[in-house]
Amino acid sequence: MTVKNGDFIRIDYIESVDGQVIAATDKDVATEKGIFDEEIQYGPHLIVIGAGQLVKGFEEDLIGKEIGYSGRVEIPPEKAFGLRDPKKIEIVALNKFKDKKPVVGMRVGLENKAGTVTRIIGRKASIDFNHPLADKTIVYEYKITESIEDRQEKLKGLIKTFARMDLEAEIKDDVAVITAPWELSYYKEWLMIRRGVAEMIIHHLGLKEVDYVEKHTGERVTSQLISPPGKELKAEPTEPEELKPEETTAA
Repeated sequence: MTVKNGDFIRIDYIESVDGQVIAATDKDVATEKGIFDEEIQYGPHLIVIGAGQLVKGFEEDLIGKEIGYSGRVEIPPEKAFGLRDPKKIEIVALNKFKDKKPVVGMRVGLENKAGTVTRIIGRKASIDFNHPLADKTIVYEYKITESIEDRQEKLKGLIKTFARMDLEAEIKDDVAVITAPWELSYYKEWLMIRRGVAEMIIHHLGLKEVDYVEKHTGERVTSQLISPPGKELKAEPTEPEELKPEETTAA
């Protein structure tokens, strides 16, 4: 079969810029290239064609390819992370940074925008809100490893990819039922994440609704301070107003 819009596939890829590998789905490759990150789960990534997980040019190259295909593609800036826009470079007063003093090269978030500190000028900082890879040609070496057809597997894959955690889930009469540990209610991003995941499920699986069930195990809660869920449960914070898939390469 050939890849088309709406398909669920898994791919292995190596992402390079200016001859340097910056991302890889294979653990051994990541280790060899010195970019291994223990926070990342390595292995073929689930990609939903049309979900915006990949830069436009990479997704376009996947469409029409056969399962098992291996190839290499160079994506120009216009179809990758865009061209650098001088209007996206702003001067910001340092007193807007209340939590941490900015330094050159630091990634910061201001007014629902993510940027990079490029200069410190007196009591002001120059922030570049362009994507860090703007103006860059991105090279992908990839293999389409499989196509996913089973709806239950698709459901689990969507949750894992967009919520960045494994949760109990099943489909009952066109309704997805997702069971989540009660501890997630203490995680500030959970409300946004569960809404975004539900929208992805309804849109890409064609289900009528998504129901969340809060799971309590019966363990006694003591009077000590209840902490947010541990590392094994929580998803990493998402950027404001946008649900980000695990290890996405989209802008």
